[in-house]
Amino acid sequence: MMISTFNKRQLQAYAAICLWTFCHHLGIKNDSITKLFEHLMAMLTTNSLPDWERNGAVLDITGRGDPLPVDVEKEIPQEHFEVFNSLLENCVEVGIVDMYGDSTEQPIKFLEKCLNALERSGIEPPGVENLSQYRVGNDPWGEAISEFELDEILKAYGIKEGKRN
Repeated sequence: MMISTFNKRQLQAYAAICLWTFCHHLGIKNDSITKLFEHLMAMLTTNSLPDWERNGAVLDITGRGDPLPVDVEKEIPQEHFEVFNSLLENCVEVGIVDMYGDSTEQPIKFLEKCLNALERSGIEPPGVENLSQYRVGNDPWGEAISEFELDEILKAYGIKEGKRN
């Protein structure tokens, strides 16, 4: 399955996994990044997308143009800071760009920018197969999956909730 067939929830989750992959590869560990990752992945399970969006706006890291907390900045190697910022903002945009309007191709374009950030850093993108089996619903957003299914996705990518391997 190609990302072009993903619903918006899957696109957001894949973008979040790209962010996790980048951080894991570079040894970047921070609770604020972990909380953002968990929030982005929670799009898969939420029954209220507007509530999900509002919850993301109050995180320490929003990915919406706000400055990063100082402790996060210190975790990111200087030579990767610009790419991290780009990846972060594009990752968040995947899930919110179409939140209150028409369904567009913008989420895929932002995801492609995430993939380009990984490529520029010499990091292989994660596979899509672990997400492809969870397409639920026929509308562009899809339907929520269960917490168990989310846990299975995290296990398949080698991610334990709240921690990096």
